[in-house]
Amino acid sequence: MKKIYKVFLLFILFFSVSISAQSNDQYIESENNRIKNVNKTEIEIEKFITKNLYNYKLSEEAINSIKTHLNDDEEFSETNLEKVIINTKVIELRKLFFIKFPDKKNDFIANKIPPTLRQQCVNGDFENGTASYTFWSDLHPEPASGSAFFLSCITPTALSATNVMTPIVNDFNSRVTLIDNTSPGFLNYDPSLTPFGINVPTLCSNGGSKCIKLNNEEGLGSSDLTTMSRDFPSINEANLDFNFSIIMNNRIAHGQPIQPYFRARLYDQNNVIVDEFCIVADPNNCLFNVLPVDSDRRMLYTGWLCGRLNASSILNQPGRLEFSVSDCQPSAHFGTVYIDNICGSTCSTLDIGAINLLPTNINCPDVIANLPFDVCGTYETPVNATLGTLTLAIIQNGVVLGTLITPTQLTANSFCFTVTPSMFGSNPTGDFEFDANATFNVNCPAGIFNYNVSDHSANPGPDVTFNNCCLPTLTLVSPNNNHNNLAPYAICQRERSDWIKATNYVSFGNNDIGNGIVYHAENYIELNPGFEAVFGSQFAAYPEGCSGNYVYRNGNDVANTTSLNDENEPLLVRIDKGFLMYPNPSNSTIEIMMNDASIKNISITTIDGKLVTNKSFSNNSKANIDVSNYANGIYMVNVTSNEGILYSEKLIKN
Repeated sequence: MKKIYKVFLLFILFFSVSISAQSNDQYIESENNRIKNVNKTEIEIEKFITKNLYNYKLSEEAINSIKTHLNDDEEFSETNLEKVIINTKVIELRKLFFIKFPDKKNDFIANKIPPTLRQQCVNGDFENGTASYTFWSDLHPEPASGSAFFLSCITPTALSATNVMTPIVNDFNSRVTLIDNTSPGFLNYDPSLTPFGINVPTLCSNGGSKCIKLNNEEGLGSSDLTTMSRDFPSINEANLDFNFSIIMNNRIAHGQPIQPYFRARLYDQNNVIVDEFCIVADPNNCLFNVLPVDSDRRMLYTGWLCGRLNASSILNQPGRLEFSVSDCQPSAHFGTVYIDNICGSTCSTLDIGAINLLPTNINCPDVIANLPFDVCGTYETPVNATLGTLTLAIIQNGVVLGTLITPTQLTANSFCFTVTPSMFGSNPTGDFEFDANATFNVNCPAGIFNYNVSDHSANPGPDVTFNNCCLPTLTLVSPNNNHNNLAPYAICQRERSDWIKATNYVSFGNNDIGNGIVYHAENYIELNPGFEAVFGSQFAAYPEGCSGNYVYRNGNDVANTTSLNDENEPLLVRIDKGFLMYPNPSNSTIEIMMNDASIKNISITTIDGKLVTNKSFSNNSKANIDVSNYANGIYMVNVTSNEGILYSEKLIKN
């Protein structure tokens, strides 16, 4: 009977995982098919442009506009004009293609990403197993001295080929245990406390049927540091809340630096710590209940609590969540933790408090006028606690430039500091971060205990930048100024007091980033031929002076709406008769084809009228001419049809 029961459970688990995997596989397959269709359409577009390049000419309005713009450029030449006209015709013909074949647009719009691929986390995902988590345990057998490895809350740990582990179901002697109340060996209460008449549930009351337990409850013989880690492709919650329950030995004779600890950390995609907290076994901390065991030792336990890591500074970006728990340094006393409800839950009460800076993203504060601005945020006070201190530090490259110790505005859950640009130095350059720190005074039976919480950044990227501060003009060219949505704000967000001219390439980096790439200038922003914001990237340009206030605008001001609705009439005029010359510009051979006529003669002259080539044909519809030996420059190609009509086009030899 037991064997049948196990097989049934495995089948259910496999089936639930398979549904999720199947859904993801279907999405990936549909996106691959869509991209294949896009590639086919791109080939059709190229053929359409080649066929019609000389069936159309630019309107006089478009040519005059190009000339006006190029006259502002000191390097303007006749060759530049011809190249720009051809490039502009290509752009307009692409627009014409989609007008003629509107159904082809649909494949250029990405399908909505399923939630399982965006966050992939429901109730810690333990209900569907632990496939997306990585576990490891560093063992330090009977250390004589912990100075070589034990640094309390800052002790380093990393995955290796020798310390990686896999959870074992309901094995409380394992350093990584998957608690499962549907499998044999499940215990309702933690086994290290039940002999003393203390019943602490192994599962969180608002969780599911599974959770994770890190580290065993032996302690003697090895100072173990066990870690659980998970990478998220896109963190879509500003706060990552979770439940945890700590049980630790605490030797009276040990000082705090060598006691067991539990640490929670959030890293960004560059492996930089975004937020963290660490709880050390301390009987004075009233998070813990204290159970005396003998004259030399006591047990500390919390029951299920709720903690929070602030993810607002990496919202919609990749990140990594990490939990670690350690025995004491001498190895005789254990530390263990139960973890559940990592995603999709919200703490009704925070047991250790929280602080959160609101986004600032300030570019080039006015250091001359020294106009002040406010940096604000929110905080949550732990149970039975009051706010002690609240400070704001200004940091550049890890160095604290100054600290404000008194908020200018303070309420029961919010604060503001008034910052002046002079605080960044006499001639500031580069990027700066704000670091908010709060101390909460908790009223515990043993006296006042202090909790410290921090927020190390107000938003993704730098909080304040002094890069190219309000210069009058900016020219962005490819490839030097090409960038994507994941580029630093100093690149993604540009402003000028006069104008910006762009011929660069904006590519797709992460379509979930809401701010996007923004250019604004007082008089105008020119997106000249050669500029391209590829489909999927988020880009906005609009006239505005050096305000430092970048607002991403997406056309109709509707967030996260992607469409291809540009139905502006192409700036083209149809040529009923003439010839097609391809490629142009060319450095080798050109092919000439007549529209609705045959070729009688082809002559090619320099721009000043010197004859270079003259060939006759017998009613051919197409001809090839080798121009590889021509000097670089502009030539006139003259084609006489069998009807005696002369057609002329310019050729660029490069």
